[in-house]
Amino acid sequence: MIRVLPYLTSPESWKIGKNKPTQGVIKRDWIPTGRIDFATRLDGMDADESQPSEFKLIVEERRIVESVTGLDNLEIQWRLATLSEAKAVIARYHEYLSENSLVKSVFDEAVLLPSTKKLQKRRDESEN
Repeated sequence: MIRVLPYLTSPESWKIGKNKPTQGVIKRDWIPTGRIDFATRLDGMDADESQPSEFKLIVEERRIVESVTGLDNLEIQWRLATLSEAKAVIARYHEYLSENSLVKSVFDEAVLLPSTKKLQKRRDESEN
């Protein structure tokens, strides 16, 4: 009882058990499940949803570990995506947009470039 009491009353000792590696045989190492999500920092306050924020792409992985009792345990974790994974998500998103005619081109000439009449008018004004 003397050894148990300090363990129960010390919060630092509770954290030690959570970081221990799994005791068992890894049957299948970490593989991606194909599930993705975005994560952001929440300050606890109601943030304005229309304001820009920093998002991180996270991916889900799983592995199968055989415990010391012989049972298979499924472990799931979320981790930050690699650059190649993020590029694959963006490429698929752009493909989806073009297949469904949601965007016609990367840049719309009617919006970004002034009309030729306006250009001719500016040239005439600058010559005079």
